[in-house]
Amino acid sequence: MGRVLVTLVALLLLEISQPGSATGSHDVASAVCWTQWFNRDDPSGSGDWETLADLCREYPGEVCHNPLQIQIKTVSGGSMDSTGDRIHAADTTTGLVCKNTEQERGLCSDYMVRFQCPDSFCIDREFTCWTTWFNRDDPSGLGDWETVTDLCRENPGQICQDPIEIQVKTTSGASMDSTGDVIFVANTNSGFVCRNADQESGTCEDYTVRFKCPISFCVNNDAICWTPWFNRDDPNGSGDWETLTELKKQNLGKICDSPLQIEVQTTSGDSMDSTGDTIDVADVHTGFVCKNSEQTSGKCQDYEVRFQCPNSYCITTESTCWTNWFNRDDPSGTGDWETFEELSDENRGKICSSPFEIQVQTTSGLSVASTGDTIYAANARIGFVCKNSDQTSGKCQDYTVRFRCPDSFCPDTGPNCWTHWFDRDDPSGNGDSEMLADLRREHPGQICDSPLQIQVKTTSGDSMESTGDRIDVADATSGFACENADQDSGKCQDYTVRFQCPNSFCTTASSNCWSKWFDRDDPGGTGDWETLTELRKEKPGEICTNPLGIQVKTVSGNSMESTGDTIDV
Repeated sequence: MGRVLVTLVALLLLEISQPGSATGSHDVASAVCWTQWFNRDDPSGSGDWETLADLCREYPGEVCHNPLQIQIKTVSGGSMDSTGDRIHAADTTTGLVCKNTEQERGLCSDYMVRFQCPDSFCIDREFTCWTTWFNRDDPSGLGDWETVTDLCRENPGQICQDPIEIQVKTTSGASMDSTGDVIFVANTNSGFVCRNADQESGTCEDYTVRFKCPISFCVNNDAICWTPWFNRDDPNGSGDWETLTELKKQNLGKICDSPLQIEVQTTSGDSMDSTGDTIDVADVHTGFVCKNSEQTSGKCQDYEVRFQCPNSYCITTESTCWTNWFNRDDPSGTGDWETFEELSDENRGKICSSPFEIQVQTTSGLSVASTGDTIYAANARIGFVCKNSDQTSGKCQDYTVRFRCPDSFCPDTGPNCWTHWFDRDDPSGNGDSEMLADLRREHPGQICDSPLQIQVKTTSGDSMESTGDRIDVADATSGFACENADQDSGKCQDYTVRFQCPNSFCTTASSNCWSKWFDRDDPGGTGDWETLTELRKEKPGEICTNPLGIQVKTVSGNSMESTGDTIDV
């Protein structure tokens, strides 16, 4: 009876699960994933033991600790129930156990298993990766010291700033637990230390370690790059302050948004550690600070810093392009699922196979951050997912996405072009605001929808960098802004900007034209309705199919903005 019950349970499970290929798979919509197939044992001994405990120990990080389901088949692909074996255990707690002594023929079949894992494990695997294994020391001295500090110093750029997890094994591949060694420390803050003095045998095993890091560190790690060295301050004041905030303001576009590593040295090239200075902070979040008041000598050395940046920053805009915006889903169901896999299937040839970056905005043009939505996933590997169940309001906004691709994929093979220079503001008020939204409104049809780059200079022709002004923003998405309140002098320079546009805009801009002015309605009724639909009906052939821009003024010639009217659309 026991055998029949186990067989029925396994049969039901296998029918419901519908096993697929022999490789791990991921189901974004249901937020679960399957591991690869495992076959750690065969029945040549006491039976076939594919236990969860053994698999977790031998395949660290490859199996979740609380699987949702188990799938079992023979190595030849047959179902478990077809073998006629009496199965001792087959569940998500134990794994699979088949004992030879319980079989009529005295031998189990050879089985393999895989597990379905929950949302938390799927996300972890999507957004993290492992470094290579490191083995910087052996126990021939005081023990085996694989500390994070030493490993980072000896392997710059190969370990992330804040590892998520550490794995340890012997150089022969045995698990740390199996050695019986007394381990002094093994965590992501310190790394690993085994001291010979703590061991009964008098010596530790030889260990190797690796670290789990965020996906931003892992993706195309061979394409990471370093910024130039920066030295914005010297210790003549209160110390040397090379903070990331100030460096970004003074070196716009030269430091990525989320640096992976920081390197610090003196201006004479000596390492930070060799100076003996007490360092207040040196990390990728703040930058570098050395305070004179904390030094025995009363003064810090003069330092310079540089930052390591990810692939998406290393690949410059000159060698990449953006796809069109895609909007395959809306939040009327379980949420908004703009996944890379589905978008690629539905838009064949329109998205490169390995995008560098993803951009997301609402269909009305708002940034993701401004919506307040809790985002489930947003990266170039997965795409974008917002789940209604994660939102306080119960529903996501409707989003659209695009991807940055290599230059070889870009459809516009011709040269890019630059707009003319714009100077809509001067610093006589709060500062100089040359924002893209304002420029588009005041110069309809003269700036492309998605500029590739921005250039900024003063009206006298000096470069933005040479002015010393602290710039609030200067990018192709927002435009340019300099606030007087941020300046030591109390006032910004007067700036002018221009934008680089793709070939598709360049080839049409020179041949654009404006229709005549239309006035089909007046406010004598419910308001003034100059809708495109009605204008086309009443003026057939006088308006193109896809207008590039619209201009609005009063019949007396005043600008729309000057009237103070609230405009519906």
